[in-house]
Amino acid sequence: MLQNRLFNMALIIIIAITLLGVVAFVLWQTYLVPGEEKAAAEARALTADELVEYTIDTGEITTNLLTNNFIIVRFSITADSKEAKEELEKRKPQVNQIIIKTLAGLTPDDIKGTDGLNKLEAKLMNQLSEVMQEGKIIQVILTKHVLS
Repeated sequence: MLQNRLFNMALIIIIAITLLGVVAFVLWQTYLVPGEEKAAAEARALTADELVEYTIDTGEITTNLLTNNFIIVRFSITADSKEAKEELEKRKPQVNQIIIKTLAGLTPDDIKGTDGLNKLEAKLMNQLSEVMQEGKIIQVILTKHVLS
């Protein structure tokens, strides 16, 4: 009886460890590996022709900052496909609204230097990607910046 009980406990422990291993493997395959593949696909550099084909220009946008200073900006926004670019062009008023609202909450100190401008570009890229349905934004470049 004691050996039988010991054997049953050992068998249950081996089955439990095996199940945990299978669950961990499945989670690793479904959540971690596709993320690496997406990162590799995003890391692929676009050719010059693709950049031209997938990029729109916002035109000059003038708005007030939080401290009543004003700023004139211009952005080039690159989508990940031709369909995404077409959607981006259709959403241009919404894009301008997002840019204006983002800038309205900033102070001149927030956008000083390279670090501040990089943070602004990253913030806009994330906000614009959220509204996209056909694709996503892969790059936002500040092409003009006048602060007064």
